[in-house]
Amino acid sequence: MSAFANRQKLWGAPSPAPNSLLDPPREDLEVIPRRGRSAAKFPAEPSSAPVKPLPGLAKARSGEDSNSPRKSSQHSTFIPNKKNYQQRANGGVLVHAGEGERFVVLGSYGIKVREGQVTIAGAVLSSLDALQWVHAPYSHSLPVLRTTTNTIMELHPHPGAQSLRQLAKLSPVFGKLWDEPQEGISKKATFQLILDSEDGPKRVLLQNLVLPAEWNKKIAGLVSAKQKGAVPIVFMCGPKSSGKSTFGRLLANRLVTDQGDSKKKKKAWSPVAVLDLDPGQPEYSPPGVISLNKISSSNLSPSFCHPTLEPTKGQLRAHAVASITPAQDPEHYIECVLDLYSQWRMALGGKCPLIINTPGWIQGTGLDILGELIKEIRPTEVIYMSRDGPDETVDSLKAACLRNGAANIPFHMLPSQASEASAARSSQHLRTMQTMAYFHLNWSSLAAQHQTWNPTPITALRPWRVRYRGPDRGFVGILCYDHQPGPDLLGEAINGMVLALVKVENKAAFRDLVGEGSTERGVAYTAEGIPLIENPHGSTLNPRHSRALGLVLVRGIDTQRGELQILTPLAADIVAEVGGGDLVLVAGKFDTPNWAYAEDLHLRTSASAVATAAVAAPGQGVPGLAETEGAADEFEGEELQVGEEAVQEEVRAGLESHTEVPWVEMLHGGQKRSAGSKIWRVRRDLGRGGG
Repeated sequence: MSAFANRQKLWGAPSPAPNSLLDPPREDLEVIPRRGRSAAKFPAEPSSAPVKPLPGLAKARSGEDSNSPRKSSQHSTFIPNKKNYQQRANGGVLVHAGEGERFVVLGSYGIKVREGQVTIAGAVLSSLDALQWVHAPYSHSLPVLRTTTNTIMELHPHPGAQSLRQLAKLSPVFGKLWDEPQEGISKKATFQLILDSEDGPKRVLLQNLVLPAEWNKKIAGLVSAKQKGAVPIVFMCGPKSSGKSTFGRLLANRLVTDQGDSKKKKKAWSPVAVLDLDPGQPEYSPPGVISLNKISSSNLSPSFCHPTLEPTKGQLRAHAVASITPAQDPEHYIECVLDLYSQWRMALGGKCPLIINTPGWIQGTGLDILGELIKEIRPTEVIYMSRDGPDETVDSLKAACLRNGAANIPFHMLPSQASEASAARSSQHLRTMQTMAYFHLNWSSLAAQHQTWNPTPITALRPWRVRYRGPDRGFVGILCYDHQPGPDLLGEAINGMVLALVKVENKAAFRDLVGEGSTERGVAYTAEGIPLIENPHGSTLNPRHSRALGLVLVRGIDTQRGELQILTPLAADIVAEVGGGDLVLVAGKFDTPNWAYAEDLHLRTSASAVATAAVAAPGQGVPGLAETEGAADEFEGEELQVGEEAVQEEVRAGLESHTEVPWVEMLHGGQKRSAGSKIWRVRRDLGRGGG
């Protein structure tokens, strides 16, 4: 039971009757006064000593082994009571806190400071700041709110929380991310105050976002560069999972929210530019895309909660690498990066800070890429997010910092971030979440302060119909990076796959792929009539004359009408402004969208599981949103495990009565696959053939 539910009991709210014999009776609560400290400083690290919460604060854990109790650890120093933690009718909370209090909140919420000052994930928030929105799932380290003076703040329910949580019905990777439903708490509440580990969900180890002292010192030094008149260009590199993205997010938050000269009530830096260069784990774009972004407010959510930004205002320019690693074409990757850097100088005048986040590929060709980028960009600072080497990498990066003119580039090494809670989800899971969140995004919500999602299975969404035959076709052709399939295999190669939609700004973007006079030169046609830009030498579009608009998913190919059926979250007016004569669909090595093939099945399984639970436990009301996440309680890989035969039969019957689902083949009983439809397993060529 959370502090919110406790407070209702403290104020004399009637205690609900037990729902079943499994719910033990709860004793009445009594107010415990706060201990004598009005402005005590919070400890640097969360205490591991047991904390005595308000009576009844810890949730009843029916079925847990009493002989092996879980050790309690403190997350928040704030102790709620009826005076300092006041409930709002809309599910929000008004908080009065003293100096040096620490809060940890699980879930989705908005924060508005009325008086005083609060820090969270590097951001410094005061009454001058607008309402800031936060998504804090326990798949990632939870951001900690700290008061630097006596503070009054409001916590608001998040308007986008419901649609984001409903994605759990479409894929198990979105399951078990948020706070569990609490007895006595308003259904409008989308967050939960975590006092200690007993307040968190069952069988979950909550982890606070704790920063090394060296990180705080470095961030403070970079913020103070404003006083010296220098515009910082921070180039971050280091091994995988070393904290590059986290450090970059914290630094950007501090730069856009720090007051600088408090007398003028002016931010130190606003906006801040971010070069998001990791195609495998991007912050502001779907996987396979790198981008230049203008950040004017704090970023207080994981990357899957903002899979893209509004064009022109947030995402200034993007390029499709069409792979989750630069290894496919290092030269093209460097071209894309340098074009984005040039755009920062032209569009923003080079007058706002630039934070550059790079991939975790730090050896071999990856190291060569980093050295080349340092040489071309000439940042004001290079930060290596590890103190454990390898020595060859560190020495090479230091040498790159010495080659640029008379003034050497400062090179600093910071300790890596401690293992994050997100380690429970692999890189593949995180990319799946990012891609799913992108394709289910309500594009119109990008203009708002918070994003929302469409929880409808992607197979049930109405696709765009794009002509691929005739003089007025909707795009120039399909260009394949890396492997070039034969024309007879192109339809099979792109059906059900993710492609990049690229705008050609100038015919020079085609290099030597098509003729100078007409784009028809160099274009071949498949038996279905699909235009294929011939690319025998593995060329790419010139990034100086092209840019990525977004990603599309090929839902199907209508050979009779000569149309591609595609799915994309992009607004229609964005594509309409370009025109078909300037659009190219780029195929590459994007992750196979297995999640899209199974969404309908997961939705039916989830609905059947909820219906079965309601029949098995009558009288407990209609299951709410949080209960539907229970269908995705545990996941291994990306396959949903369904154990009950009754549920399986119900799902099977539903699928049989449903219209045909793209990409999904239903086999009944002992039915075998048809000839030629076996599963093809693609393996990497590691050079072991010796031929």
